[in-house]
Amino acid sequence: MLLRSMAGCLVPCRAVLRTAGAPRSLHRVHPLAIKKNRLPPRPKWTPDMEACIEEKFLHGGRGPGGQKINKCNSKVQLRHLPSGLVVECQATRSREQNRKLAREKLAAALAEPAGGASERELALRAWARQGKHAQARKSRDKHERARAERAELARARDAEDAELLRQLLAKPPSAS
Repeated sequence: MLLRSMAGCLVPCRAVLRTAGAPRSLHRVHPLAIKKNRLPPRPKWTPDMEACIEEKFLHGGRGPGGQKINKCNSKVQLRHLPSGLVVECQATRSREQNRKLAREKLAAALAEPAGGASERELALRAWARQGKHAQARKSRDKHERARAERAELARARDAEDAELLRQLLAKPPSAS
């Protein structure tokens, strides 16, 4: 939508005008939808990174697995020697799966910029926010429909009551 500014030129308008009676969802300006399968790629673990790490296997501490987790060395700790970054993983009971997950975590931590979140992390946050907005919109629309139905029922009940009163008042009293 374009509006004429004070200078007389056309400028884009981000405001959305509502028309009476139209559902609220028709008047929203939607940003580009973020698709889960179109996210920026995860950082990959490369073989040259393998030379820069120190790997330790530790007894588990907290978490699922009970006595088994306390007795076996399935917890993996990776230390990236150039940066000093340490990553631990005890997500599963399997040492090999924990090694793989720890390497993925370390690759993600190394790829993350120093100032904050990576592009993928920002996209994931936007995707979650987008889902919450959609859920809130569905809930709001559901409540608006229920409110409209209740109002319609109340109007019908009032009209029926008014008709009954009109009939009772119009009826002449019967002599018994």
